[in-house]
Amino acid sequence: MTDQDLPTRQPVLVEPLDHLRPGARLLRPRGRFHARTGIELMTLIDGQRAQALDLLILDLTEPAAFGPVALQIVVQIATDLRRAGVGLRLVGSEQAIGSPLTVAGVRSLFTLHATVGEALTAR
Repeated sequence: MTDQDLPTRQPVLVEPLDHLRPGARLLRPRGRFHARTGIELMTLIDGQRAQALDLLILDLTEPAAFGPVALQIVVQIATDLRRAGVGLRLVGSEQAIGSPLTVAGVRSLFTLHATVGEALTAR
């Protein structure tokens, strides 16, 4: 079996949530979170903004590590969405996501939720 025979995984899954909340989208990065993941995320977000994106839920429960690259990308996404008037809610654990945000001094930019359902129904 060669690398070409192996199934490929999308680095980021997009799930429209219009049936639950109009204008909401769920993005789930998969695997290692690196610069390519960030480029994919930003490209997908730009495409979703063209479709009346009102709320973005970024599910960070799967990436293996939330390091400096991921932190920088998430801060850039938050800044861009805030300028565009789009809400952002993060899903992940306090230990894996909240602590790095706190250490970096940017925790106040984010609302962190334990589950996608919680993020979707939060006010």
